[in-house]
Amino acid sequence: MLRDLTGEERAVYFRGIQPIWGGGLAQERFQLFQRRLADAPEAKDRYRLLGWFVHGSLTAAMKAYDLRAHCGTKSLRVLGVGAVFTPPELRRKGHAAAMLRAAMEEARSGGAHAAVLFSDIGVRYYERLGFHQVESRECTVDAAGLPRLPGGTRPALAGDEPLMTRLFAAARGDARNFALERDGWTLRFQLRRLRELARARGVGEPEWGIVAEGRFGEGAAMLRFGRDTVDVLEAAWNSDGARDRILSGLCDCLQRVGRTRVRIWPAAQLRGLFPAPERNSAVAMIAPLDPSAPLPERGGKTELALLDHI
Repeated sequence: MLRDLTGEERAVYFRGIQPIWGGGLAQERFQLFQRRLADAPEAKDRYRLLGWFVHGSLTAAMKAYDLRAHCGTKSLRVLGVGAVFTPPELRRKGHAAAMLRAAMEEARSGGAHAAVLFSDIGVRYYERLGFHQVESRECTVDAAGLPRLPGGTRPALAGDEPLMTRLFAAARGDARNFALERDGWTLRFQLRRLRELARARGVGEPEWGIVAEGRFGEGAAMLRFGRDTVDVLEAAWNSDGARDRILSGLCDCLQRVGRTRVRIWPAAQLRGLFPAPERNSAVAMIAPLDPSAPLPERGGKTELALLDHI
């Protein structure tokens, strides 16, 4: 049976995924981070923790997101799948597959057109469940590959979310390829995630973006700091001048925070800026739930940025 996790069931799930997706947090702090995120206002109605129960026992669990997307002119509802986990002693018994099929059927019955996930275990397992791989590319750029311009950017601050949402939405508003909507929710949820992660690590407000504003136009980038990279979750601008200042701001950010490379999933206005080979992890996959919905074919182009990898 598929249902939402409650109480101790959530703790069991968090304990299971901490060694895989713990991000360096100790178990207690990881539990606190995950609980706060699941209970945050941004999670309401859009983010669920689901479990598959056999004879009343939890045998597999996952994160489920209620997402909005479009492909061409068609608006779509999408089930986002994340952090699929089965306890080691229960693996190879079909529990995760049964859970995914049930979650996809529930989503289809609720009007979803497709399911999307990012696989770190290869593609063959999910292909057996109806998913197919779509475009998955990544580029990394060191400081020497970025322009250097004096000034022009500032750190993103609380209250900049509407500006960033507007720029991100405009950058992909006429996209012909499959793209998740920039309606503001994904940005707010990711920002909540970054803040709760910083809180769990015992630090203050995280640096989460840069903004460029001036006679040259407007631009913005949402950021996350990896071990040795600055990850560009999303970026957009309304002029070439604003683009150059955002890229220059990324160069400044690398030097300021002591990272060596910028990491980008090329989508929307980030597409075509730098060489982007195929990536072997977090491979994007889509499963049709409504056969009439327009979706990318196997290997087809999408506009999935790092912001979408939640």
